[in-house]
Amino acid sequence: MTHWIAWIRRAGAAFVLAASLPAVTAPAIAAGAPTFESVWQTVNAKPNIKVIDEPRDVRIEVPDEQAIYFFTRPGQPEYPGVIKRAVVKVANGLAVQSEGHCFGDAAAQAAFGILLAKFKAQDAAIGDKMRN
Repeated sequence: MTHWIAWIRRAGAAFVLAASLPAVTAPAIAAGAPTFESVWQTVNAKPNIKVIDEPRDVRIEVPDEQAIYFFTRPGQPEYPGVIKRAVVKVANGLAVQSEGHCFGDAAAQAAFGILLAKFKAQDAAIGDKMRN
């Protein structure tokens, strides 16, 4: 969570821009994208990205979307899955919202559900810190 707070502070100017946007929810990670690979290719084709290679996932920061995509790695129980975490404007200010999709079997889906729930719990905690 500390990483997210630091990232939010680093992107300060972007949040001023976000504050001027109408209230929306986080956009779909890849409307109509049928595969993990197609989402991977779409995100990697975006401009100004920063790729962060981690042991459990590959994170791709997309400043133009005020978002980070988390792609699970082979060998992880949640693979193949992707989570998009974005800063969005909501009625009472800014919020961090996560959404995702798992393209794997039932076991991967179950593990992914647990992972996504952890992200959403962190989102709520980050939102509390942003408002204080």
